[in-house]
Amino acid sequence: MSKNFGFIFLGLLLINNLHLSALAETVLQRIARTGELKAAARKDATPFSYIDERTGQWTGYGVELMRLVQRRLEQQLGKPVTITFTEATTNNRFQQVEQGQVDLSCNAATITEERLEKVNFSIPYFMTGAQFLTKRENVDKIDINHTLAAVAIAYIPHTTTDSIIRYIYPLANWQAVSDRSEAVAKLQRGEVKAVVSDGILLLGELVKQGQDPRQFVLLPSQPITTELYGCILPKNDPEWKKFVDTVVGSNDNQKLREQWFNLEESSFPYRILNQP
Repeated sequence: MSKNFGFIFLGLLLINNLHLSALAETVLQRIARTGELKAAARKDATPFSYIDERTGQWTGYGVELMRLVQRRLEQQLGKPVTITFTEATTNNRFQQVEQGQVDLSCNAATITEERLEKVNFSIPYFMTGAQFLTKRENVDKIDINHTLAAVAIAYIPHTTTDSIIRYIYPLANWQAVSDRSEAVAKLQRGEVKAVVSDGILLLGELVKQGQDPRQFVLLPSQPITTELYGCILPKNDPEWKKFVDTVVGSNDNQKLREQWFNLEESSFPYRILNQP
């Protein structure tokens, strides 16, 4: 073996070993080394993650939960930890975590078996489900115990709600919309009598549009379906999952959730039944 070839071989071996070492590094180990928590936030997941129009900063219950993870990291590591937010969308939120671009994403993602094949989830931090949003003046016209025949209802195609609720009420006058923003706007204009989607996200859209949520009603009070939201985490990192689970299950998070969704005082009054 020539001397030059030997140097090249050793160089490649060193690079390979460094690559394998990086791959083996856990999230907690990397954060301890770099002092940075990489998180993802969405602009369209009110009240979990959105931009505060007054300050231009990320806010929302999910954002504050990720900041709580940051503070717990500082306590455990005994050093400052910065949190860096990368914008996520409904299309890339799982790929961001799967590809290692972010460590954590608490943005109203439902835990499903299909998604668990690519990413991991924390224990649930919120429970919601399909509900009908209507104006208080229309409550008597939305009898969910009957067929809702000919009642105009807005829905978002290709969602969990779409795959279940339209089969329960096949006689309703179903009107497809592109998103919750369009749906709530149609409800405001009287073009539909109700909108069906995850109740908490409908409530968030009302507040986002400057509406008083107490002028509307979510039916039924117990959602028809069950959607458990979890923080999206990388697969095969049990140490990181255990850490995030501890934060999600903490009294501090329980107090945080109460601040965001208190029925009497919060901007997003929502009754959370059977909260995990």
